[in-house]
Amino acid sequence: MDDGFLIRQVLSGNTNAFRLLVVRYERSMFRFLGGFGLEQAVAEDLAQETFLRAFRNLSSYDAAKAKFSSWLFTIAKHLAMNERARSSRSAPHADVAGIDVAVAAENSVPGAHAAIEAKERGTRVQRALAHLPEILRNALVLAYVNDLSVEDIASIESCSVGAVKSRIFRGKQLLRAALLKMED
Repeated sequence: MDDGFLIRQVLSGNTNAFRLLVVRYERSMFRFLGGFGLEQAVAEDLAQETFLRAFRNLSSYDAAKAKFSSWLFTIAKHLAMNERARSSRSAPHADVAGIDVAVAAENSVPGAHAAIEAKERGTRVQRALAHLPEILRNALVLAYVNDLSVEDIASIESCSVGAVKSRIFRGKQLLRAALLKMED
């Protein structure tokens, strides 16, 4: 069942069909929102709000303008940007997680050391991503975390495919530079 069929079902009164859309997109939605550096609980709340708004406004969705996934992720993007703006006054908690990782390393079992290193690498990438300009960070997250095509990203970001390619290229350059700087 494609998205269009499910949307027609919902609009004709079969609200259970929307559950299938939620199941189809919930994992990629959590990955997408996680790319904004939001805490898991906040990302879960925003995902729920995204699906709720999509359900409420499904009649205004126009398949001729964008794919359903692009429309849905655009809603999530706006919610995430608003949340980041609201919470920008509070301090990030990444250092606390780093302390927990160090304590766990001292008490590790075989194989845990590799998992801890992977988590530390992920934390470094998240910190480096957080310092990128938002348009570059969004392009990278949509491309590499959510595995969206440049066409879909262009639709979500309301720009050309060329602009998306440029943002991804520039974002990768700045991310690489930030990661190298963190190693020094």
